[in-house]
Amino acid sequence: MRVLTTIVALAAFACALTIAIAGPGAKMGWWDYGTGFSMMRKVASPIDIIEGSISLSPIFVLAGLSLLGGLAALVMRPRGLGVFAILAAFAAVAAGMVPIKMRDLATSNPFIHDITTDFDNPPPIIAGADEDRVNPPEYVGDELVRNTDMTVAQAQREAFPELGPKTVNASLDETAEIVRNLIPSMNMVILDETLTDEGWLIEAAYTSFWYGFVDDFVVRLSPEGSQTRVDVRSKSRVGGSDLGANAKRVQEFFDKLDAVAP
Repeated sequence: MRVLTTIVALAAFACALTIAIAGPGAKMGWWDYGTGFSMMRKVASPIDIIEGSISLSPIFVLAGLSLLGGLAALVMRPRGLGVFAILAAFAAVAAGMVPIKMRDLATSNPFIHDITTDFDNPPPIIAGADEDRVNPPEYVGDELVRNTDMTVAQAQREAFPELGPKTVNASLDETAEIVRNLIPSMNMVILDETLTDEGWLIEAAYTSFWYGFVDDFVVRLSPEGSQTRVDVRSKSRVGGSDLGANAKRVQEFFDKLDAVAP
């Protein structure tokens, strides 16, 4: 019983560790992000036990068995093994919830990775254009979203109708200073600032904590009399779906802007 409980607990912990290091390993260059996702799927995706009837996820099965073995060990001793097995079970459940949440985000958001508040003239990505990337810096709003008959622009309008340009009751330079302070508060790094006849273009980049994905974030400020129009664009450098992250970032930016702007 002790040996079996130990093996199951170690297997549950190993599955949890696999999910935990999938992202950091990709971030540190040990493997690519596709391999990281594959690692997560192998330990978390349900496997058909009886085709079409019963499917079980390895990590949750091991978590359940580890919990049972741990509870039994607490009663029958050794209690140290019981505590370890229970902790391994909880670690496996917590790790197993990560791919479930990612799957839910994937199904509840359109398969896009480029969000803009101006479909006709999206803020351009210039500073990050030549950085390592798979997705081109150009806006591809007319391209069809995978497995749909909607374009990227149409998918954004349907999923995030609230996202559009904002007008701030402040001068161009005042708004630019507000934006310069907001961007670092959102864990982004300013890459470049350009002042043209049309206004300010402030470019930044966001790097995700777990996988190290980099997204470009561009704020364009245009004068409208004594006020300033604010357009934003957020685009992932890699990946087909951003799981709603870019839209969430744009909305967070506008929420912070509304809170501090005159």
